[in-house]
Formats: sequence, structure tokens, C-alpha cells
Amino acid sequence: MPKPVKKSAPKPQAKPAKARRPASDPNLRAHQMMAEIEAKQAQGPTTTPPHGDPFEAQFRARMAELGRKGGKASGARRMEMPEEKRKAIARKAAMTRWAKDKD
Repeated sequence: MPKPVKKSAPKPQAKPAKARRPASDPNLRAHQMMAEIEAKQAQGPTTTPPHGDPFEAQFRARMAELGRKGGKASGARRMEMPEEKRKAIARKAAMTRWAKDKD
């Protein structure tokens, strides 16, 4: 004689799915992005003080040293040039600056 088959308990009815917008909806993404930006702004500035990080302080010192070195070398070399050549270089630089404003 065959074994009796147990009937499984009835499954609970699934809740009807909510109508959701697709993830690719640009309006939804724009809203999410604005919410993230507003939340960050509400927290206040998150930047660290300029010299709070020891690495950053060393980096700034090294960059300043390199800048001074380049500035001193070019200034000394320029003074070795004849005055006419220095004036021509300055005139060309000024004309270039003025030309940028007109464009």
C-alpha cells in the first residue's frame, strides 16, 4: 500500500509589489545626489587644517624649497642678460597677457 503524502502547509500570500521606479530613472538619481550633497553640507566642512597632517607639512616644505630654488636661479640668470633682451622678454609677456583678455 502506498505511503500517504503529507500536504505541505499553505504558503503565506506574498505582498503585492510596490510600484518602484527603475534604478536608471534620472529624476530619482538626481534627487539622491542632491540629498547626498545637502547632507554633506549640513555636516560642515570636512577639510583638514592645512598643516594638520605631518606628511602634508613635509610636502609643503619641500615644494616651497623647490620653488625658491627655481625662482633664485631664473632671477640670477635674467640679470646676466643684456638689458635689451630683458625688455624684449617683458614686452612679449605683457603683450601675451593683454591678448588673453581680448579673446
